[in-house]
Amino acid sequence: MENTPDLPIYDDAARVLHEAGVPTGASEAHGIITGVLCAPNGARVAWQTLILGRDVNAGHETSAELSRLLAALHRSTFAHLSGVECDFAPLLPGDEHSLAAQIEGLSEWCRGYLYGLHAGGVQDARALSGDAGEIVRDIPRISEAELDGALADEEEARALVEIVEYLRVGVQLVFEELQPPASKH
Repeated sequence: MENTPDLPIYDDAARVLHEAGVPTGASEAHGIITGVLCAPNGARVAWQTLILGRDVNAGHETSAELSRLLAALHRSTFAHLSGVECDFAPLLPGDEHSLAAQIEGLSEWCRGYLYGLHAGGVQDARALSGDAGEIVRDIPRISEAELDGALADEEEARALVEIVEYLRVGVQLVFEELQPPASKH
C-alpha cells in the first residue's frame, strides 16, 4: 500500500499565502485546486494563476515556500482524490477556530471549487448527470452558509460536520465521474 501525502495544515497554508501577499485564502486555494483536478479539462488549466492572481510563467517571482505549499496542496489533493482510500477532505479551519471562521472557510472552499471546475471546463452544472450533477448544483447553496442564531453552537457544529462529509463524498463522486481512470491527471 502506498503512502498518500498529507494535506498541509490549514494554519500553515493560510500563513504562507498571507505572507506571500496572495489574495486567495487557504480554503479557497484548496477548493480551486480540487475543482481543477475534478474538471474534464483541468490538466490544461494554469491553476497556480487562478490562486495567485498572476501568471507564474510571466516573470513573477514566487517564494520557494509558496511554491512548495502549492505543489504539496496539488500533489496531496490529487493523491487523495485518485487513491483507493477515498479519504479526500476539504482544507478548512479546524476546531481551534471559531465556528464562524469554520463556516466562512467552508464557503470559501465551495466558491474556489466552483471556480476551479468552471476554469476546467464545467460551464454549466446542469449538464452534469446523476449524483455528480446534484452535488455540483448543491455547492452554490452550501457556499452561502452562515451561522444560524436560532441553533445552539453544538447543533451548528453537528450540521457543519454533516455538510463537510457530504462535500467530501460528493467531490469524490464528481472526480470519479469526470475523470475516467485512463485520463487521470
